[in-house]
Amino acid sequence: MDSISIRVIGEDTVVIANENTTIGYATLDAEVGVLTYIFVNPAFRRRGYGSMLVAAAEKAAERALKPAEPISPLGRRFFGITAAG
Repeated sequence: MDSISIRVIGEDTVVIANENTTIGYATLDAEVGVLTYIFVNPAFRRRGYGSMLVAAAEKAAERALKPAEPISPLGRRFFGITAAG
């Protein structure tokens, strides 16, 4: 895995990056316990970065977060959500 940094910007954004580029980011609403958006650059997917973003967002929120609707099919797979919800 690349040498990476994870940082929280303000109260609602988590960014994961290596020395060359932003790998991904997540936004959150800690007050209501929602992960409002998560994105990982397609070139870096399936390497655990999404899970790292969720963990860092939950640490920043000091609580478990649920994904906000609407959730894409790829997001449903990531979060283990069935089509029925």
